[in-house]
Amino acid sequence: MSSDSELSNELQRVLQDFGASLKPLLFDEAVEKFIANEKTELAPSTLDEYERELTRLVDFCDMNDIGDTSELDGRVIHDFKIWRRDVEHNAEGSLSNKTMRDEMYLLRSFLRFLESIDAVTPRLYTKIEIPSLDSGEGTRDIEIESDELDAILAHLSKFEYGSREHVVWVLFAATGRRPSGLRSLDCDDLHLDDDNPWIEFHHREQETRLKNGEKSENTVTISDAAAEVLQDYIQIHRVDIEENGREPLLVSPHGRLSTSTIRKYVYKWSRPCVIGKGCPDGRDKKTCEAMELSDCASKCPFSKPPVALRHGYISNLRRQGVSLYTISRRCDVSEEVIEKHYSELTEEEERELRRQELRQHSDASSGYL
Repeated sequence: MSSDSELSNELQRVLQDFGASLKPLLFDEAVEKFIANEKTELAPSTLDEYERELTRLVDFCDMNDIGDTSELDGRVIHDFKIWRRDVEHNAEGSLSNKTMRDEMYLLRSFLRFLESIDAVTPRLYTKIEIPSLDSGEGTRDIEIESDELDAILAHLSKFEYGSREHVVWVLFAATGRRPSGLRSLDCDDLHLDDDNPWIEFHHREQETRLKNGEKSENTVTISDAAAEVLQDYIQIHRVDIEENGREPLLVSPHGRLSTSTIRKYVYKWSRPCVIGKGCPDGRDKKTCEAMELSDCASKCPFSKPPVALRHGYISNLRRQGVSLYTISRRCDVSEEVIEKHYSELTEEEERELRRQELRQHSDASSGYL
């Protein structure tokens, strides 16, 4: 009996210590910190959408007198989910599984971030149940398809060969990395004269941080064709500038390119009309709002953000049967995140991948069929 009492007391002390270690935030401040953390990786329109969706959680907590992030628990998360699905919307009935899935993924990312800064109890995000989708639900509109990418690269190779903008697209297509990863590259991170050219990614805390810090550091091989474009850019078109003793790869006369400029290049050249395909909506270039200024390209409903290139790159590797482990190491993304967020495969494609893998490892002499 005394041992049970001692265990109970010890557990209480641990819980007290844990509670004291939390650094709760007011919900508005928590959302601001999360959006600021994601700013280098996502398009402004996506950030605005995230902020709108998370504001619903803020409103729900206000209505229910939940004061700060330390008061979040499994019951609050469950009640919020039911409220959002059945009450807080303008549609008839309940929100679709697709909408709820997307919003619960965002909420889980938000809670993971809050855990990383000690604002919520550890592993609270595991209490979020992600709705499953029936066959045919959801859309595959986030990735840039291979034939679409080929058309863009062919246009850039013909009319913008070796330019900064061409090189940005080549780097995305060759590595599948984030904008912050491309921005971080220096000229001496490229090894283009090797028989098998490769690039190394480094986390530099003060100047060019990578999303996952030192865990993001690795090396990736690239094709000879990609290496040739990069070599020609460095020798012919790159502005010769040094910053803090470093030679940035992606640079303008004003210095190292910002992630926002890199994003603009993706929006700019993913518009169908600028590569000679014409507007799917039949708009006139002279009056289209997405053609007014270079900063307006994201207003085109057919332009895509950098994450679409990342989705397409990872999905293409999955379709080729590349293992989750290899993709995870190459693209600096966990296997779990690849499965949940970044693989735009249909159920048929997933089934074919499993079939190929089983055939590869089958042993007819094992007795199992």
